[in-house]
Amino acid sequence: MANGFMVNVRNGFDLGLFCQNVAQFYQGKGFNVNVALFSPTNAQITFDKDTGGINMLLGLGIGIKANVTLNGGVLSVAFTDAEWTSKIIGLVVGWFLCLIPFVTAIVGIIKQSDFPKQLQNDMMMISSNI
Repeated sequence: MANGFMVNVRNGFDLGLFCQNVAQFYQGKGFNVNVALFSPTNAQITFDKDTGGINMLLGLGIGIKANVTLNGGVLSVAFTDAEWTSKIIGLVVGWFLCLIPFVTAIVGIIKQSDFPKQLQNDMMMISSNI
C-alpha cells in the first residue's frame, strides 16, 4: 500500500486548482470530497464513499486523507487516516454472527488497499495537466 508519493511539477503550479480538479474528478465517481487549502503550498483533501449506515457493518466504505504540500517544483502527497474501522467491524460481526459481513469486509479490505495507488495515479495524471 502506498503511503505517499512525490512528483515534479512545473513552475507556477497552482495547488488550489490541482485540489479543485482532484475533488471534481472524485465527486464524479460518487465520493464525498472535502478540500482544506491552508496556504498556497499546503492542503488536505479528504475522500470518503459509503462510510455510513449499513456499509459500516458490511465494511464496504472507502476513505482516506491526502496531505498535499508544494515545495518549489515538487508536489508531495502523503496518505493518512485510511478507513479501516468498518472492515474490522465487518470481520468481527461476520466471524461471530453470519458469513455475509465477513465476505463483504474482505471485499472492502481489497478496495481500501487498492485505493491509495489508484488515487496516486489519478493525482499524477491531474498534476501533469495543470
